[in-house]
Amino acid sequence: MESYLKANTEYRMVKRETQSRQALYLAEGGIEWAKAHLPANPGLRRGNLSFDTGQVDIVIELSGGEYKVTSKGLAGLAVRKIEERLQMDNGTWVIISYQELH
Repeated sequence: MESYLKANTEYRMVKRETQSRQALYLAEGGIEWAKAHLPANPGLRRGNLSFDTGQVDIVIELSGGEYKVTSKGLAGLAVRKIEERLQMDNGTWVIISYQELH
């Protein structure tokens, strides 16, 4: 019985870690989605994407020529949220700051 409980606990830990990484990757994908769509649609302010592994919600704010993109990835019970501040410089995105929000 003890080995079963240990294996079950380890399985749940691995599952949580996997979902957490998936949520982070989804959030990072949301940032990349915004960077791909903003040049053609500078008025874009939000987006939502769904995948087999989870979903991502993107919010975009413009202030003083700088975009603040906040992206929240959800996978299973895991939620990861990141924020990136960006500027467009000669057709290339320049990252001003990147942080994970808790």
